[in-house]
Amino acid sequence: MGRGHGARRFRRHLGHDPKRRPGAQARARGRRWFFRGGRSGSSLPPAVGPASGVCYGRNMAEREVVTYHLEDRVGRVTLDRPPLHILDLPTIREYSAALSRVERDPAVVCILGAAGDKAFSAGVDIADHTREKAPAMLEQFHGLIRKVRRLECVTIAAVQGLALGGGFELALACDMIVAEEGATFGVPEIWLGCFPPVAAAVLPRHLAPQKAYELVLSGEPITAAEATQMGLVNALAPRGKLEETLDRFVARFTEKSGAALRVAKQALRVSEDAAFGAALEAIERLYLEELMRTHDAEEGIRAFLERRPPKWEDR
Repeated sequence: MGRGHGARRFRRHLGHDPKRRPGAQARARGRRWFFRGGRSGSSLPPAVGPASGVCYGRNMAEREVVTYHLEDRVGRVTLDRPPLHILDLPTIREYSAALSRVERDPAVVCILGAAGDKAFSAGVDIADHTREKAPAMLEQFHGLIRKVRRLECVTIAAVQGLALGGGFELALACDMIVAEEGATFGVPEIWLGCFPPVAAAVLPRHLAPQKAYELVLSGEPITAAEATQMGLVNALAPRGKLEETLDRFVARFTEKSGAALRVAKQALRVSEDAAFGAALEAIERLYLEELMRTHDAEEGIRAFLERRPPKWEDR
């Protein structure tokens, strides 16, 4: 098989086929977003953030991109950076500030979600993955992940649409995930010559090792139904019924003692946090000291930003 043949064959599947099963259509949506970056022919909104360099939905003088609301012992953090809620560094900092409010409030449950139904988040801005920016990106994004995991309340990711790359990792940082049918999960970083550090630390502990390897090394997305079968998603909502499903799911915890939930969660985290912390630190070193020194990591990011196929040199 000639160099690039696999990638060309993969791209032939990007077009919409109405005869496809819903799961195949959801996977294709993830592929189209990743490879086209909102270019002509994509079914998603045009000029998606990471490829365009445009800061969608952000006017810091006028509005917050991340909001927090507390009602009846339930907190809600909402990301609103349309169209696909890309996490650039200012957004990550704003998200972290919202989580600081969660830490101070008496919430029993905190829901992490996003505005609209197109995406939970399509990940960290690819422009921040370059060799020069990667150290700051990892420090801030992994700081956000660690902060989510440190929250004492029960955390639930509410997922509609795309949860890709860092968006999927943000959902995985929560205690549980509720997703709507049609949602798509994936870590496509390998197509950029990179890999997802948080997913690499988390997935082997939640899945059979072979499945974790497949998800990270293939970059192929999975449907919400598939994620439910794997045990990654706790509750699967019918289309248009995410809020109803979420209300029922959250009620299972709000009727319990907040103190008991908090201490029980600490007990569950004792061994897991030690393993996660050590794993993520080791993976961060691999990412910065080995991956970022390769030609292909730099080439993959630049090729995506320049909207051209990468030219791999395997070094």
